[in-house]
Amino acid sequence: MTERDDVGQVWDAIDQQRIAMLTVEEDGRLVSRPMASLAQREEGKIYFVTRTDAKVGEIGGSAPVNVAFSDEHKNTYVSVSGIARTSQDRKKLRELWSMFSEAWLPQGPDAEDVALITVEPGEAKLWDSTSSNLVYAAKVLKAVATQRPPSGGTIKQVELQEG
Repeated sequence: MTERDDVGQVWDAIDQQRIAMLTVEEDGRLVSRPMASLAQREEGKIYFVTRTDAKVGEIGGSAPVNVAFSDEHKNTYVSVSGIARTSQDRKKLRELWSMFSEAWLPQGPDAEDVALITVEPGEAKLWDSTSSNLVYAAKVLKAVATQRPPSGGTIKQVELQEG
């Protein structure tokens, strides 16, 4: 598989999961929050629409973050490291606005306390077992019987930024 295929596989996994865990540094410790992600593969960015509260304040103008995606039905997991920036880019907020945004932020994309977190991914780690839960359960039972750990599938480190 080529590097280009690996990048596509990472974005495919991200596209299939709406909720991600966004991890930021807060008072010297790492804190994660579940947030609805808006991945834009063509732009190479992951967006989050939020309020201008503590999680935006912790990121400030720019900060390193981690975004984790999990699909336990397909046994696929992605951890993305990147740089997050906050803004109140009204044009982009209106473009990304959806009924999900409206449900959490009924004041709309032009409200003073609505912000956009933009994550520019640098690299990702992809764990892909691509087996059903039934197949995985059989592998675990075999591992217990043979006292040998099951194959965990593939793990790939993928660069998402060019250069």
